[in-house]
Formats: sequence, structure tokens, C-alpha cells
Amino acid sequence: MTFSFGNTKAFVRFFLLAIILVTVFSFGAMVQAYAGDAATTSTNTSAVKQASSNSNQIYRTVVQERVVIQRGDTIWEIASLHKKSGENIRSYIDKIKTINHLTTSALQEGQVLILPGS
Repeated sequence: MTFSFGNTKAFVRFFLLAIILVTVFSFGAMVQAYAGDAATTSTNTSAVKQASSNSNQIYRTVVQERVVIQRGDTIWEIASLHKKSGENIRSYIDKIKTINHLTTSALQEGQVLILPGS
């Protein structure tokens, strides 16, 4: 079996095309996985298993509200809009920072914050 220059050239083109397609589709999948939706807020529900005193399993749903940071948003403004009535805003900000592993109050446009549950 002998290869001519034309076959080698075709194989190289096919191989490069395959690499480019795999790269493009992988990048698209990553963008789709991390982008989320474009809405300002969304909810994410997950079932949490909680054991009762009589060893029966009780399932309850925990709703975690998420906020996508827009230009000009501040953590103080977000906390004041989403905290419970009568709750101290500084303690609510501390909860937000703890849940989201934030060391400062600086936010970036497009960042997604998980808000403390009720």
C-alpha cells in the first residue's frame, strides 16, 4: 500500500478539519454550560433529604435564588432588595459573601450570586 502526495494532503486536511470541529463544539458546550440564562434572576430547586426523629425520610425542596450582576449593581443594593423584612442588611451581606465565597464586596458584570435561602 503506497501513499501518494495527494492522499497525504487529503488526510492532513481531514485531520485538521476534525481538530477544528472538535475544538469549536467543545468551546460551544463550555459556553452553554457556564453562561446560564440571560435573565436577571432565576431560581434553582434541589431536593434536600432531611431525616426526622423517627428515622423516616422527609424530602423538602430548597429554592436558591440567583442574581446575575448587571453594570452598576452593588452588593448593598442587592441585599436591600432581597433581604427579609426587618433583617439586618449587614448580616445579609455577610451571608451573601459567605455563600458565594467572596472576600470583598466588589462585583463584576455577569457574575452570578446565590442568595441566602429563607
